[in-house]
Amino acid sequence: MSAVWIAQCLCGPRRHAILAAAVVAEDRDAAEQAALEPLRTHVARMIGSGTIDPWCGLCHSPRDCWLYELGRTRFTSMEEAAPALRQSEREQAATGRIFGER
Repeated sequence: MSAVWIAQCLCGPRRHAILAAAVVAEDRDAAEQAALEPLRTHVARMIGSGTIDPWCGLCHSPRDCWLYELGRTRFTSMEEAAPALRQSEREQAATGRIFGER
């Protein structure tokens, strides 16, 4: 059965969110291919272009300490997940504005 999966790049020491992606996939293998691997590539490109810094904006942990994780949500569609994803995005943005560098 399909589910919404969340791939996250987190700083290692404190698990602050660096970047995340959500996809609908049938299983973990499909979600890794659709979300986790592209997220790794996207983070590297963003660092390379200077869009994001190679350290956590909250605790300054360097890129080599960052973790990538994948988890299945309770949602079965992006439409169903959208309100929770938008809320999480708002909360992360507020944290960044209050405590972050950017």
